[in-house]
This record gives sequence, C-alpha cells and structure tokens, in this order.
Amino acid sequence: MKYVFLLLKVILYPVMLLLNLIIFSRNWLFDKGILKSIQPDIFTINVGNLNLGGTGKTPHVEYLVRLLADKFTTNILSRGYKRKTKGFVLADENVTAQIIGDEPMQYFLKFKDKINVIVCEDRVAGVNKIQSILPNSQLVILDDAFQHRKIKPHLNLLLCDFNRPFYDDGLVPFGKLRDLKSSAIRASAIIVTKCPNVVSAQKSKEIIDRIKPYILPETPIFFSKIVYKSLIGYTQKSKFDFKAKVKVITGIAKPEVFVAELYRQKIDIENVQDFPDHFSFSRKEIDKIIWDSNHFSKILQIVTTEKDMVKIKPLLLEKEMTHFFYVPIEIEIEDKKSFDSFVLDKIRLFKK
Repeated sequence: MKYVFLLLKVILYPVMLLLNLIIFSRNWLFDKGILKSIQPDIFTINVGNLNLGGTGKTPHVEYLVRLLADKFTTNILSRGYKRKTKGFVLADENVTAQIIGDEPMQYFLKFKDKINVIVCEDRVAGVNKIQSILPNSQLVILDDAFQHRKIKPHLNLLLCDFNRPFYDDGLVPFGKLRDLKSSAIRASAIIVTKCPNVVSAQKSKEIIDRIKPYILPETPIFFSKIVYKSLIGYTQKSKFDFKAKVKVITGIAKPEVFVAELYRQKIDIENVQDFPDHFSFSRKEIDKIIWDSNHFSKILQIVTTEKDMVKIKPLLLEKEMTHFFYVPIEIEIEDKKSFDSFVLDKIRLFKK
C-alpha cells in the first residue's frame, strides 16, 4: 500500500504543478489588470475560502444577514451550486432547492421577509441585474465568490478552518485547496472558523502568526465557533423523544462534526447514513430511509442537518414529516463588537 501511494503521488504531481501554474497565471492576469475585475456601484461583501468546501460559509452569510438586514436593503447572491437551472433566478414562493440550490433555499426559508435571495453563476451579471430590477438595493452579500475574480468585492471575508487551516494544506489533488495560499492577500479580513469553545491565547497567537505572512499587515483576524441550536421538527406536530433511537441523515462536507454534536446532546443514534455534500435527494432515497427506519431497526425518528432539510421536506408526505427533525446552526464571533464595527464602518465609509 505504501508503494502504491508513492506511485500515485508521482503520477499526480504533474497535475498539481499544472493546476498551480494555471491558477497562478489567472490570478497574475487579474492582478496586473490584463483581465478585468469590476467593482460594482452597490456595496458587496464576499464570504469565501481557499478550500473546496466545509469552512462554514453558510452560517457566516446568515450572521451577516442578521447584522445588516435591518439596517440596509440586503440581497444574497449565490451561484446556486448543483441547481437544475441556469442564469439569473430571483427566489419567490415557487422556488425549490432544485431551482436555486440547497444553501440559497435555506437562506430564502429563513430570511424571505427581510432580504432577496438570488442565484446567478455570473456574479457580475447577477449584481448588475439586481441593481436593475431591485433599484432600492443597498447591499449584496456574495456567497462563495473569492475565486470569481471578475467581481471585486468592497469587503472580502476569507474563512479559514481551525481544524484544517489553509497554511497547512496543499493544492488538490494533494490537499483540499482550490486556490493558492498567496491569494489570501486579497482578503479584507480573515475569520478562523469552527473553533472549539475555548482557544488558548497561545494557540490564537500561533494561528495569527501562521496567517500573517499571507495577508496585508493591516488585515484583521477574527475567530468564530459554531453554535448548535435545539432540535426542530419538520412540522409543528413533531415531538422529539430523547428515549427513542434515531437515524441520522447527512449530505454535508464533514458529517462527523455534526454527528459528534448529536452525541453531545445525548441523542441515542442507532445508525448514520452519509450522502455526498450537496446531495440531491429523490423520493427513492426517502422511501429507503423511511422503510429501513420502520422495518429494520424500528427507528421512528430521523435527524438531518438544516441544509438537508430544505431538500428532504418537499419530498415528504405530511404524515411522514412528524418523524423528521433538523438541527439549525449559527456562529458566534469571539470579538463580536470589533467584527460588527469593522463591517459596519466599511459600509458607512462607502456610503459617504
């Protein structure tokens, strides 16, 4: 096995070098102005990362909505990863996760009375159309546009996973990075995400010292952690029984973290079924999940992530929903006051 792994590394090494060259050349062309970046007339905040995924972009976007939506007319613009549609779509009561993607659907269900949710793979075209059809808009939050160099956000928030920081990672296929570490210099601020409840001063200093060589001297570094909320039923009729067995269904990047939290909440997990990240559930999978639960293990309760809930719930019959529950998550910023002021000051300075 050791020799097979070494052989595989030798074979894949030229691929990594080629990818490195392509990404470096593309960034260089944008940095030199040969390829054009456009900064919109409307204030834009990007939440992105250097990784393939799993750094917690969704709850950080939601944090910004809670911070800003009552102060500014706010939009979220996402690519709508793995949606079945193309082009510009403004979410309304008729959309589904298949039309706009799972994360935008989650945003819409949570904040539809406060903000607009839009998907468009071309972020520049998306922002331009927002300004055209929603002329009163004051703010656009870009979900995952750090590598979309055609648009230059006014505020570029780069997320860094505490458990797998970009400075210790490598470019695919040898690591999980989809962008060069040097790209962090474009960040307006770094947020170290998924931190444990307590991070020692020594560990914080170590992380900051490791990040600093990749960013501008004035770029601030913040720390955030995930906060899991109480179980919520898919329907108001749902009532969770902590004495009963549970089947866990996930379609996220790092399901082991979610499962560990359920154990911490003393949920009696009988079985865990992991699907790929952004998995598009069909009634076929639902039938099997319910059939297995009721006939094999006698599990009558099924717990999912919130992101999976928005895809699974529309597929369920009303009588089935009472067996399904999900766990919403939010984030807490360690120095909330400083972070909030940092974001708000940037917006106010732009408006002046």
